[in-house]
Amino acid sequence: MSKKIIGVDIDGVITDESHPNDNIWHHELCQYLGKNVKRIRDSFHLDQAYDLPLGVINAFLEQELIKIYNKVIPLTGAVETLQELAEQGFKVILITARHEEHRQVTEEWLHRHQVPYSALFHDDDKAHRAVQRKIKLFIEDNAHNAQQLSEKNIPVLLMNKYHNKYLPENEKIIRVDTWSKIREFIFSYFDLKQSRSAG
Repeated sequence: MSKKIIGVDIDGVITDESHPNDNIWHHELCQYLGKNVKRIRDSFHLDQAYDLPLGVINAFLEQELIKIYNKVIPLTGAVETLQELAEQGFKVILITARHEEHRQVTEEWLHRHQVPYSALFHDDDKAHRAVQRKIKLFIEDNAHNAQQLSEKNIPVLLMNKYHNKYLPENEKIIRVDTWSKIREFIFSYFDLKQSRSAG
């Protein structure tokens, strides 16, 4: 396979979202409200996942979002795998649904954690951008995005999450649990020689 171009989401793929009831978003929401709240629905969207008014969620995000973007840690094996792929000549295109206004905090976080990338796009329409950038494989956790990417004939490694479990696998959507599995798939897909192991 000639051009080694992969697309990678940031939140929930490079960042560690952990268990749905014990991740940074849940923890900070409980801290913000001053009480423990339960997730009532398997949804990607906070206002649907919790029995809370949209106004409360919006106020929480307005006050805490930048802090969360700064505090979140990389998922085990993510940085090491992306560094290895960059060394192997891959173009790593980051496409995030984060708003463009958060570019600076995103770039600073990526630099601080030594995440290599060729380009960073803030774009809700990831499928269109992926086609435009000639991406050969995409790593994502959002079911809607995965579906759209697969419909553009772009294979997707879908990180297993509580909010995407309803989406079935097919020949273009392959579920993965860890970055070691992602690395294994990419090395096989692009016919690369194994050199080291990611976590």
